[in-house]
Amino acid sequence: MLYSEYKKGDYMILDIIRHADPDYANNTITEFGKLEAKALADFLKDENIDRIYTSPLGRAIDTAKPLCEIKRMDYVILPWTAESMDYMKRCTKPENCSYRFSILGGVEDYSDLTDEDRKAFLESLVKSSDEFLASLGYVREGARYKAASPNDEHVLVFCHGGFGAAWISHLLMLPPGLGWCNIRLRTTGITRFVFENNPEGFTFPVLHWLSSTSHISLAGLRLNNR
Repeated sequence: MLYSEYKKGDYMILDIIRHADPDYANNTITEFGKLEAKALADFLKDENIDRIYTSPLGRAIDTAKPLCEIKRMDYVILPWTAESMDYMKRCTKPENCSYRFSILGGVEDYSDLTDEDRKAFLESLVKSSDEFLASLGYVREGARYKAASPNDEHVLVFCHGGFGAAWISHLLMLPPGLGWCNIRLRTTGITRFVFENNPEGFTFPVLHWLSSTSHISLAGLRLNNR
């Protein structure tokens, strides 16, 4: 379902988009990634887009640029959406085979997931996500969001696979750390959340798409497993 099929005024839409095929060494995207980014831009060009944000890393910026050029829009950098490869390191201690978490307390033990200390990063992600959504008019209160300034905007955030998976988990009220295990985002995959402006004044981020790559198929490109 495209944004134009939603009734204007009833929803805010948040699209979390992973960058195109990466050239990590040169902080950009590959030639195939450029084709993916163009396919994405062509797919979204007729949608009513109000804001475009991107990670400060080159592979996210270069993915956003084709759409920005078509829409004649500027992107805004969100530093907190950058991805550090440090927290993506896998655990090398096979004796660790479980983790503990609770709905209220979150993940308490990451030792089976990584040798790195992820707690500080995940706490920062949750705080930054809440501040970002509050700036858009939706203030988190426990498991729900108060529509302090409800709007009908369509917001895009270009970011990364690992970061995006953790953020998506948080929006789904799941422990963010589990996103690294359970969610794999394809390059230029679109994850769409809809914040319905309910008359009660509270809303939840409802997941409509998870890493959708219909634009890749429409462009006749192969699906990328990177």
